[in-house]
Amino acid sequence: MRSRLSSPLALSLAVALVILAGAALAADTEFLFDALHGRTPYRASWDKLMKLVQPTPDWLVAFNRNFDGVASQITILTIDDKPYEISFVCKPTDCAEHKFVVLFGANGEHAYGALGGKDNDPAFFGDPSQVEQDALTKAVKD
Repeated sequence: MRSRLSSPLALSLAVALVILAGAALAADTEFLFDALHGRTPYRASWDKLMKLVQPTPDWLVAFNRNFDGVASQITILTIDDKPYEISFVCKPTDCAEHKFVVLFGANGEHAYGALGGKDNDPAFFGDPSQVEQDALTKAVKD
């Protein structure tokens, strides 16, 4: 038998746990520019990848200067049972046709990229495997 006192207390505790879980989920949802500003392995992988993107479009050069631009949230993706994180940055006035998608390996230790748009085939950087290329292509075309 439960007492009346424990019911409101249990309800308050449950509400607090839901709020904390929601806050934790929101904290894990970050944008590409957030990861590049503060997370060292991601920044190092990004910098290495950017050296491969030649020629680099002006809008990507501008984003790379201070990570200010149109970018997506980082989302989790599983490819061949391996965890990845994927995001993109794009030309502010023409996102559909000028997009750079980045696919980070687990914990940001490696980055692969694809530059393209919905109506053209992407160029790949960082030597992604075929299944990684497929995921990058899908993200470029979306």
